[in-house]
Amino acid sequence: MIKNRHRDLIELLKRKPFMTIEELCQQLDVSPATVRRDLSLLESEGEILRLNGGAMYIDKDGVEREMTSFPHFEEKTRIAKAAAALVKEGDTLFIDAGSTTQLIAQQLMNHTNITVITNSLEIAYQLNTKKDRREISVIICGGTLGEGNSHSIAGPVAEKMISMFRANICFLSTAGFDIKQGVTDPHLTLTRVKQNMIEHSNKVYLVTDHSKFGVINTAFVCPLEKITHIITDAAAPADDIRYIRSKGVGVTLV
Repeated sequence: MIKNRHRDLIELLKRKPFMTIEELCQQLDVSPATVRRDLSLLESEGEILRLNGGAMYIDKDGVEREMTSFPHFEEKTRIAKAAAALVKEGDTLFIDAGSTTQLIAQQLMNHTNITVITNSLEIAYQLNTKKDRREISVIICGGTLGEGNSHSIAGPVAEKMISMFRANICFLSTAGFDIKQGVTDPHLTLTRVKQNMIEHSNKVYLVTDHSKFGVINTAFVCPLEKITHIITDAAAPADDIRYIRSKGVGVTLV
């Protein structure tokens, strides 16, 4: 049963994507022990998601509406299905924050016995709503919220945490990909998170729709040679695809 204090807590989390235990104590004028009990109860009822040191709320229906409004939604959905089909039982995955990777998380909901390490609150929330949470282990990075995306986490703490793990597969999103300049991003701190995921993965799959080809952003992530395979849609430039394959990088067109 949700009490008035619980409703107040939920309203606080609706107004701010993530709040620490200390912030909730101050706003609700209760002890840390009380806040922790409230968060445990609300998480068990599917109202919130607990994270290290705090909690977050994301409206599930709102997330679904947002995803269907993504640019090139149909292409990204096909890319996500192809990516999720690569995942096998027992795999450990790095999934960085992005619209296409968010759709991959949606496609992973029926997988079992996998571990997902992510810097995306939205991806963590999606996977945490799976009915049997034991089937998917979700690890979310600590760090700083907000650069480029209010639901993504970056910074030295996130980088350090990623370096503690090893993944079979990294699903890497991008705001720009050029065959000569490689993968780039507008935000330096998010770039460093991506680099750490790449460094500690056996295979790196770049998941991107055709609109990102030829786009060069400010911060450098990695060269083409660091990518194992690219999953993109059939509208990607044919000359670029031939060049990528000539460099020994696999390409799947969907």
